[in-house]
This record gives sequence, structure tokens and C-alpha cells, in this order.
Amino acid sequence: MAVLVIGAGLSGLAAARTLQRSGREVLVLEQSPEVGGRVQTQEINGYRVDKGFQVLLTAYQEAAEVWPEHEMELFPFAAGAIIHGHEPKHLFDPLRHPSQLWRTLRSKLVTTRDIKALLGLRLGLQGIRGLPEKASAEQAPEFLDRLGFSETFTNAFLRPFLGGIFLDETLSVPADAVRFVLAMFARGEAALPAQGMSALPEHLSQGLTIRYNCTVSAAEPTKVILDDGEVVQADAVIDTRPPTSTAWRSTEMMVFGAPTPRDTTPVLHLADLHDKPNEPVLHACAPSLVAPNYAPPGRSVLYATLRTDRPSAPLEDVRRTVSDWFGLPESQTEHLTTVKVKRALPQSPAQATQEPRGEGVYRSGDWTTHASIEGALRSGRIAAEAVLEDLAEGPDHRTS
Repeated sequence: MAVLVIGAGLSGLAAARTLQRSGREVLVLEQSPEVGGRVQTQEINGYRVDKGFQVLLTAYQEAAEVWPEHEMELFPFAAGAIIHGHEPKHLFDPLRHPSQLWRTLRSKLVTTRDIKALLGLRLGLQGIRGLPEKASAEQAPEFLDRLGFSETFTNAFLRPFLGGIFLDETLSVPADAVRFVLAMFARGEAALPAQGMSALPEHLSQGLTIRYNCTVSAAEPTKVILDDGEVVQADAVIDTRPPTSTAWRSTEMMVFGAPTPRDTTPVLHLADLHDKPNEPVLHACAPSLVAPNYAPPGRSVLYATLRTDRPSAPLEDVRRTVSDWFGLPESQTEHLTTVKVKRALPQSPAQATQEPRGEGVYRSGDWTTHASIEGALRSGRIAAEAVLEDLAEGPDHRTS
């Protein structure tokens, strides 16, 4: 019999891939008609629209294993940001973009105090390659305060940047999660696949046996019951569905089609929450400036992620803000769609260690480790390895 994996998101696909490569028969049951879970891309009038703004951090160890560089066409963002307050300010990594140093210095965004804090942060990140085995109790605001960043720099850069990553402007997230993500940015690049983020699960699913449009009503140690009453027997079951008690963060992104902006630097645009605390947009980007296939020739697609701490902003306010940030006429900035994801990121513990053995059924998903692509891949692999270990002990060796 096969090992059953419930869910064809990144975690389920990583588990299935590990099992298959170890010689096990595996069947993936997916409720929807496609793979990817929360990592999806749709096409609208020739524009690629991801399910919320997402990137792949190339320093992720699990990701480098499942998506080798020679097999994936990835396009990196520049290591910097344009911060929009009373006037645009540029902030670039001087080690990667030395030619942009003068723009960073001219912005007067970074004080001597912040330079000292940034150097301390960079030194502290050097040895981090993965999540800690156990999460600490320290929260992100305490960690950043301890480093000594100024209030201006925190509100102009750290809050909109990290708030966009964790979908929480208050940064009420574990400090370990912030350290890990910043270390990955420092060690590698933020990149987009040429064909959109859905290329990642599509690549991972190659060669796997997947049954689509299957809704599981019950999962037991050696069988799964579908909602139509069908019983599927198994050697073991891995369930990637999060418990109903899981707390989630949501996101809302407005998408626009527009002419190519004058400044074609492929960077993230951030709201300066020090200068403009009521800005409707937290951050924005033009993915087509990074990966050209995201938009038709001669056009750009613009993603505007809305603030996380307030109700949705009116469309015209967002259009006005995005047009201003990218130097485009409002009349030429066409609203394509609004993407709302209620269950975008689980509030997870930010630790490497997980126990995949549940009540007879193995568990995996980024909700068990870290809310990221890396967390999803790692949890899937760990669950699959636990299955392989237990099955090697004999047919009667089950989870408890």
C-alpha cells in the first residue's frame, strides 16, 4: 500500500518527494484542482498575479535542495528599498550595490546610531543558517530595541519591511523568526521564478501521483475517508492540514497594470510610517521589473500590499499612492484585481524542532515550525523521514 499525504501544498509535496525518493509508493490527496496551497499564481489579461506578495529566499537550505539553481529560472530583486515619505529615500546594501552608496547617504535616513546597530545586526547574523532548535521567548520589538535602532529608522524601514514579511506591523513575532529571515536576506537573494511563484510547487510535484478534488473527512493511522465515503487504505498517513485552533494572519493586495515606470530599479517600495503614518499602502513592488514574464511586453504589473493594522483602503487612495510611488499617471494605472488571503501566514513557533508523530497520524506544515517556504519544506521532509523510520521497524510500528 501507499503512504498517503493529505494536501499538495509545499509541505505535502516535500513529504511526498522524500518518500518517493526513498522508494516508497506515495499518493497525494488534494482538495483543490491544483498544487501549491497558499503558493499560487493566476494570469489576468497577460499579467501574472501571485496569491499575495511572496518571494523565494535563495539562502534557504531546504529550498536549494528541492529547487537546484540549474533547474529553476530565478530573477533576483536588488538588495535595497525605496522609502516613500515626504520625499523618496533610497536604502541599499553597500556591500552588494556600492554604486548606490551615495543615494543611501543622501537620503539621511540612516544615522550614526543606526549604522552601529546595523553593523551589530549583521555580525550577529553571520552564523545563522537555520532556525534554532527551540524558540526563545524574546519578541521582535525587544530584539530591535536592544540593538539600538532609532525610532525614525524603525518606523521608516524596519516596521514596513518586516511588517510586510510577517503581516504584522506591530512586529508581535518571535525574535528568532526575525533573526532567521534577516540572515537569509543577508546570505542570499530574494527572487521570483520566471513564470510566477506557482512554478515552485509545480516543479516540486513533477513525477508524483496526485488525486485532485479530494476532500478528506477523516484521517486515521492506516486509512483516509473521503467526503463521498470512499476509504483509501495506507501504510501511513501524513496530514498537512493545520488544526482549527491555528491562529492566522491575513493579507490584502491590490494589483495594477501600468506602463513601465521611469525608475526601473527592481526593489521593494516601502511606506515611511514615520513621515506618513496614515499611508494606505505598506509596501509595493513591480514584479515585472524583476522577472519580465510577469507582464506583457512594454507593460508592468504593480503589487500594493495594504496596511495590516486597519480596514481596507479605498481603491482610489491606493491607486493614487502607487502611481505617486512609481511616477506614473493615475489615469494609466489600471486596477486588475484585489487579492485577499484570510489564511496567509500561521502564527508558528519559529523553531527547527518539530514532533511529526501525532495521534496515529503524522503532521507537517509550516504551522509546526516557521511560517515560511523553508518551514513548509522542512516540516514535510521531517514528517516523511519519521514515516520511513517507523515503517522500517515493521508493519506494526505506528505513531502513538
